[in-house]
Amino acid sequence: MIKFLFIIENKGGYYFDLIYIAVFLLAAAWLLKEGVNRKFNKVAWVLSIAFTWFLFIAGTKLFTYSAADWKSLVLEQHLPPTFDKVLFGGLFLAVIGFILLKRILHLNNAALDAFALLLPLAIGMQRVGCLLAGCCHGIVTDLTWGVQYGPGTLPHFHQFEAGLLKPGQYLALPVHPSQLYELVAGLLVVCIVLLVKRRIHATGNTLVCSMVLYSYFRFFIEFYRDRAAHASGGSLVGELKIVQWILLLTIILLSALFLYREKTHVLLKDKPSAAPPALSVTLTLLLTLLFATWSLKNWFSYAEFVALHTALLPAMAVVSVHVFKKYIVPQYRWLTAAILITPIFLMSQSLPDRTKDSVTVQSYHTVKIGYGNGDYYNSHNLGTGSGCSRVSNTQYFHQEYTVGGAGYAVTKALSSTESISYGVNAYAGTHSEQNISPNQPPRSPQELRLVGVNPYFQFSTKWLGMGAGLHMGRLFYTTENLHQDGGGIPESGLKRTPLYPQLHVRLGPTRYLFGDLRLADHFPTALPGMRFQVGLGSGFGLNNGSFARFGTNGVDKFVTGNIVLGNRFVVEPLILWGDTRFGMFTSEFKQKQFSLGMHYRFNFKEEKSKKYFMW
Repeated sequence: MIKFLFIIENKGGYYFDLIYIAVFLLAAAWLLKEGVNRKFNKVAWVLSIAFTWFLFIAGTKLFTYSAADWKSLVLEQHLPPTFDKVLFGGLFLAVIGFILLKRILHLNNAALDAFALLLPLAIGMQRVGCLLAGCCHGIVTDLTWGVQYGPGTLPHFHQFEAGLLKPGQYLALPVHPSQLYELVAGLLVVCIVLLVKRRIHATGNTLVCSMVLYSYFRFFIEFYRDRAAHASGGSLVGELKIVQWILLLTIILLSALFLYREKTHVLLKDKPSAAPPALSVTLTLLLTLLFATWSLKNWFSYAEFVALHTALLPAMAVVSVHVFKKYIVPQYRWLTAAILITPIFLMSQSLPDRTKDSVTVQSYHTVKIGYGNGDYYNSHNLGTGSGCSRVSNTQYFHQEYTVGGAGYAVTKALSSTESISYGVNAYAGTHSEQNISPNQPPRSPQELRLVGVNPYFQFSTKWLGMGAGLHMGRLFYTTENLHQDGGGIPESGLKRTPLYPQLHVRLGPTRYLFGDLRLADHFPTALPGMRFQVGLGSGFGLNNGSFARFGTNGVDKFVTGNIVLGNRFVVEPLILWGDTRFGMFTSEFKQKQFSLGMHYRFNFKEEKSKKYFMW
């Protein structure tokens, strides 16, 4: 009996979403770094990335539409929902849109080359999520590296529909791991491009070369991919699938374009434009993108909506700083900022300068913006007695929230290994709670507004970090499947309070390995869903302050961290996921929360960061 390499029995849709978000987050960080290295104008570059994200995600959905769906869209102005994705639809719309945006935003052709290595790498990484979810699966095989899937997965369903499975057969027939073939292909494309890019003369042709190579490998991989695993393009025309004909046409056209541009290129110094686009263009593009994203938020899936914000939030931050610095009358610019931050200085005292450094300033200021949302479930039990004699009532609740926040902080060095930070965060958002208990009449969701202010103070050394603060305002938080003594029927899974404490304790050096415990300590806000965190993290020896952290909120798992870009920009993402099963329900409930913080550090010196703040 052959023992196959993989047996996947769980429904991997959640892992697909998790990897999907992670890939977009890493891609956004990659491109932001590319923009710094290539000296693109920051405003133009972040806007182009945000629009590219939107066009790509929209394209993957639109190209799954049938003729009936397009008729509904054109005649009824209605976007039919779809959960399928077509990669080449997204690439087509994104490439066309980016070429147009490049002209509008005065970016040169080198902007295209910034995607050359990222594109095949990101596609390959996402295919791991496809493998776990069962989508894009291969044809039946008897090779030892075949993959078997359990009930409820796409391969099992497709084989059952095709009559390949006997009634009651638990595992599907083994199939080619075509998703891993694409991962290998993506890595090969990256290696080849790295080898040949010095011989490519025309700017923009590195991306063209990357796309030709990927299309070439993908053409052959399609022979091992099941036709039923295509949302679109899987039908045969002659001996090839429609998608293979498209790939052949892509290879021919792009190869001709590559050769033509190499032959006709002029060796000029193609310097990126240092000037930002006009204010009217900048604001029109940003407001259009914001309007489109939020108008279509119910059309996008949760993972797609979060992925859009990995580029949208940095664009909002960079454009806001640019407009503030460039277009507010200089004489009143800092007066405007002072009005916003005066309460911080009224609350704080000047600290004595314990150490003097003749080379660098020993403090810096940070401005922050952030966004978070969540979709999860909890329960509340009230009862009397214990054990078998306990009499109780339990109610189950669906919680959803969306929050945004901003903050300002000051960090000062006390010595080469000690620093303090103090500041204030403000946040606001909406929360919806719905009672979903069985055997209860349908109830409308209860809509609530969350508003809070959070002053805080932190002290940090190499081996120990401590912090405290206070949340004040119209606050509430969710309980983790609470059990209480008492009678009656629980009315809510929320607790309301005007005040809530903030605590933070860290043990171990951040640069290498540390553990921490947090209570209501998270930006933009830990309320209502990230009230408690315990985690383990590492900076992997990096000396720029970056680190990754993994942990739990008492119910589900999360991954978070700090990604430092050029010492001034800091990206702080968090993704939480899990499954919850309640005794009164037969199905599992998916738990998911996401947040993204963007920090900009003023007066931050690289020499200082290496000397003082790398613990």
